[in-house]
Amino acid sequence: MPAVSATSDSARSGGWAGPDRLVLGLIVLVAVLRNLGIVLSPLELGVDEAQYWLWSTTFDFGYYTKPPLTSWIIGVSHQLFGHHVWAVRLPAPWLHLLTALVLWRAAFWHAGAGAGRWAALLWTCLPAVALGSFVISTDTPLLLFWSLGLLALVGAVTGRIAASRAMALAGVAFGLALLGKYAAIYGLLGIGLFWVFDRVAGGRHVSPASLLVFASAMVIAASPNLLWNLTNDFTTVRHLGDNANLDRQSHDPLNSLRFLGAQFATAGPLVFALMFGILKGGRDPVARLLLCLSLPVIAIIMVQAFLSEANANWALAAMPALVVWLARWLAGRASSPARVRVGVAALTINAALSAVILAVTFAGSLGPLTPESDPFRRQRGWSHLASDSAAALTRHDATMIIADRRAAAALLSWHFHGTGIDVLVHDEDGIPSNHFEQNLAWSRPPDPKQPGRRLIVLGGDMVPPEMAGVIWVTAPPPLVSTAEISHNVTRRIYLHQGIEDQGSGSN
Repeated sequence: MPAVSATSDSARSGGWAGPDRLVLGLIVLVAVLRNLGIVLSPLELGVDEAQYWLWSTTFDFGYYTKPPLTSWIIGVSHQLFGHHVWAVRLPAPWLHLLTALVLWRAAFWHAGAGAGRWAALLWTCLPAVALGSFVISTDTPLLLFWSLGLLALVGAVTGRIAASRAMALAGVAFGLALLGKYAAIYGLLGIGLFWVFDRVAGGRHVSPASLLVFASAMVIAASPNLLWNLTNDFTTVRHLGDNANLDRQSHDPLNSLRFLGAQFATAGPLVFALMFGILKGGRDPVARLLLCLSLPVIAIIMVQAFLSEANANWALAAMPALVVWLARWLAGRASSPARVRVGVAALTINAALSAVILAVTFAGSLGPLTPESDPFRRQRGWSHLASDSAAALTRHDATMIIADRRAAAALLSWHFHGTGIDVLVHDEDGIPSNHFEQNLAWSRPPDPKQPGRRLIVLGGDMVPPEMAGVIWVTAPPPLVSTAEISHNVTRRIYLHQGIEDQGSGSN
């Protein structure tokens, strides 16, 4: 079959062109390789991954720090494939594959078959997607449903879908994205801005009534978590405010520049540089839509970075629209061989970066490139701590571990799953600051049916921590768990033996 030109519509006859099948095969192959990397990687779960998994063991419409969608996805995978690290991460590459297919369709509706193929390849090779295909995070479902909402909006603007139906579908998609991560609220801002700019430009692609349909559908789709927050003192929403750290403002413009610079690593250096072309705007209403769903996100996070701090991934919601715009630019009618060569160069750089990330996931190490502070140190040594904790529990005839921090509690909960061992945390000040202190804290009134329970308490010092109501057993001395998690960092944790006094706090 002859190749389809950059702007041709290969679906007019209902078929796929040869280049379409080639691109589809490539992105599926990449997903398979990333899945293989997940299965073979020696790296343990990260703290957040372990906590999302723990949440998934108790179905709810919200959790202490995040909305529920990621945990629901992990829960399904865990039920289907069993208690394996790879089962927790398994959905990630396939969700990103689905996102690539959605953006393929969005770019195809916007600018033809060539643009669709560019979008699928650009998304698959983004360094952030390569990394996000190895770890499971709240960004992954957010980006899929955000992209579905974008597809519906592009369908409305291009006339592919009836406006009222498209806005309802987009609202549902962004509402489901909100169940993944609250950054989806930027979608409501983006469509509002598009309505304003479209009116100024003389367009009538979005009516006030359809805006109401969009907002209503979004609220209805997100209502399980909204109602959960309403009945739980807005726990997750308040934590979102804590993350912003606006009570410790720095007003440092360099923070904004650092955040913007980090996007060159997130999207790839040449790809992100090319994405700045969206600033030229244009009369195309879809281009205006893409602008409204991307630049405001980056601008808001840059302000956040100026006020306090911001992580590089906080603006990932801008990437779907930017990818679609860049795909259209690369496949535009005025596309020259020079423009295509630049696009191929940008894609090649990102493909090389993605290949490096894939190799690192297989090896579980950066090898000779490992910096002084190994970025994978938090994914190492937890199985060793679990083994030492099991030995301490056996020696002390105990069935309860009191962790000193969220990280140890999350990972030990994973390792002791199904063993009958309780993992709690010691909430020193009685004010919950994480899921464990809210739901699994050793700080509640004693249970008269279980007096004198034996405990293993984790601490960073040879001297036991201060815990009123615990009688410490000093002979034999506490076991010490040590694990080298990078070449210059050793995790050392003391496993203290204690017995609850009848007047102590307990679970």
